[in-house]
Amino acid sequence: MNTKLTLNISESVIARAKVVARKNRTSVSRLVETYLTKITSQSELSVVDSIIKNAPAKKTVPGSEKKVLIEKLKTKYGA
Repeated sequence: MNTKLTLNISESVIARAKVVARKNRTSVSRLVETYLTKITSQSELSVVDSIIKNAPAKKTVPGSEKKVLIEKLKTKYGA
């Protein structure tokens, strides 16, 4: 079941969103729904959030990001 939602968005953002929707052959509503689904999906955010939180402020060892990603994926999916 779909529910209507009223949002206050600037006209310029709406215009750009309509262009993106047309290019993707979808609606602005579908774009918003897809975005909200993505940002509210805990399983999708947890790995990315962990990588960002654990990423070194300054890359000192080549491949350090890959190690963090591998460890998080092992934890999530099992080794």
